[in-house]
Amino acid sequence: MTTPSCINLEQTTAAIEWQWNGATRTLVIPDPTNSTIRFTARLDITQHRALFEIVIPIRFKDKGTASAIYLRMSPLFINSFDFSTKTEPPETLKTTFDSVTTSLDLQLTKTVAVLVPIYVKEPVSAARPRSGKVLDSLCELSRVTALRVYIRDSLLSDDQLRSIRDEVHQRNLEPFSGPDYDISRMFAGNGAKATVLAPVAPPSYEKSTSLQPAPSYERKRPRQNTIEGPKYNVDEMWKRLCMLESTIAEIREPRAESTKPRDEKQELRDPQAQAENAEPVDQSQMVQKLSAENSQLRDRVSCLESKLAALVDKHESLEREIAGLRDSQDATNYEEDAAVISIREDIKALEDRADYIERGKDDDDFAKKLKEEVFHELAARVSAG
Repeated sequence: MTTPSCINLEQTTAAIEWQWNGATRTLVIPDPTNSTIRFTARLDITQHRALFEIVIPIRFKDKGTASAIYLRMSPLFINSFDFSTKTEPPETLKTTFDSVTTSLDLQLTKTVAVLVPIYVKEPVSAARPRSGKVLDSLCELSRVTALRVYIRDSLLSDDQLRSIRDEVHQRNLEPFSGPDYDISRMFAGNGAKATVLAPVAPPSYEKSTSLQPAPSYERKRPRQNTIEGPKYNVDEMWKRLCMLESTIAEIREPRAESTKPRDEKQELRDPQAQAENAEPVDQSQMVQKLSAENSQLRDRVSCLESKLAALVDKHESLEREIAGLRDSQDATNYEEDAAVISIREDIKALEDRADYIERGKDDDDFAKKLKEEVFHELAARVSAG
């Protein structure tokens, strides 16, 4: 049986599985969700060169033309390679693979190399929650030394898979060299850099135990002592109540007995005596009047306070609705920006391809290579059904 001397599996749809803290983790859907994780495997047995690479689309907080992270597994650090064909994919992978798959098990002596666009600031941060979840998974994946890659079945023959396994076992493989594999030319010529994905740090003890203040609304109008409409001052009302209590106390004091002779008391009905007899009646009426007025004032204040509280609640509700509408508008604007960036990336990629084809249209070697690539692509699609 002839052993294939060259294997070239170029950016085929893939999914990744690994173990983390005793649990099985998978990464199937990147960000954006309409893209896929892509796996590349190249092997040249005659030159003992190999490349194993995984591309995961992601949205960076630092906006640019590129939006992906590369995971490279150097053949120098691959301790073992094994495979299993016609494998039924797990439930978590059936959104991507609806048929049997081939699983590639790689055991490493050193963790994978993480490559990001050179413009991305460190620590690497995601632009939205979906990319944040992908970044957390990649942070775990960059710290393990054993992983499994799922691809569609029959993309690689059993002979090709055995060739890769044998070459890895013999420890003869080295990375490819040359300008096509230089990281400074990655991401459409903008360049890439190696980085270490930092895990999200837990909150400090002081922050986790301190009481957080209640959220305040900056536009909330503070409650005033005075309200619109008829103005009632609380201090003034309190003074009037004190006056009322003192008046009641004076009425209840025992009256001094009169020192005038009895015969003089019989000479009643003079104007001064009538005024003194009428005074208790007038004071009693004033007390009743003030009490009634005080009760009315209390009821009115209570009613106005209830109305004010209702207005404040309504104002806060409107503030929350406005904040929700603004968040929704911001999310819509961001999705539009993301779509524009994706379109620009596609246009840039197409321009690069067109330029590449234009520069090599008169090159016989280029034409031969292009025919081989088209043939391999058609063969892969026919094999995949």
